[in-house]
Amino acid sequence: MPYLADTTNLQFASFWLGTVGWILVAVAAGLVEWRIWYVADRTIITPGVAWVGIWQTCFFSDRLVSPGLQLMYCQHISMFDTFAPVEIYVSQVLMVLGILAGAVGKAVSVYTFRNIFFRLNEARSLRITFSFGGALYIFSSVCVVISVGWNMNSVLRNHTIDFPANFYMPSSPSTQEVGSAIYVGISAAILLLFSGIVFLCYTFPERHGPKIRLGDRLESISVSSFNTSHSRYTPSAVSRDDQSSHEHAMDNPAFQSHENISVF
Repeated sequence: MPYLADTTNLQFASFWLGTVGWILVAVAAGLVEWRIWYVADRTIITPGVAWVGIWQTCFFSDRLVSPGLQLMYCQHISMFDTFAPVEIYVSQVLMVLGILAGAVGKAVSVYTFRNIFFRLNEARSLRITFSFGGALYIFSSVCVVISVGWNMNSVLRNHTIDFPANFYMPSSPSTQEVGSAIYVGISAAILLLFSGIVFLCYTFPERHGPKIRLGDRLESISVSSFNTSHSRYTPSAVSRDDQSSHEHAMDNPAFQSHENISVF
């Protein structure tokens, strides 16, 4: 039977891909560039570009703080705000769930590899833990896909948001486009989905007992060597009983060399 560690090379590689995907989920959730808004009125939004994320909106301005000093002005979007569209609230929840599911999936994967490398190799437990970790990775991927897909659809349809006055944001942009956070989320979802599928496809190797046979050629060499040494050191007046006992010892596999046994 092959070593268990040799049967999980693909799962081990996918574990690191899943780790990268999980990190990208956290990065995408924290980025503000989910939607890029281009506005015509540059009185407050001086560059004419604002970013709308699932947690906050930001833009550069040289008039809100001090004239001539351009700073980034951000306002937080809470789950309890009523002005934001439903896809933003849903994305806040799903991205958090995706991060938590990915973290638990990583912990389960580490536990499984620990059992493999320390040879705690019960087939049923390894199969269950690999499947559980893969399912969590896939669930995390689904959460991210729903979040980025819904927000991307809103951008492509040029949906508006009725921001309150303290946000200094127009209700609708001149144009808007997909931000980098959505592309990061798509990449994360692909990596997590691939890792989850690989984990679910793991199969425990079959156990085969070793088949042992005596090598005929090596046995004859060992017997001839034994006869040579026997004739060299045994006195000529050895009785037949002694010779018979030597022959029985010669045929006993316990007295033969390690090279005489081949494992298949």
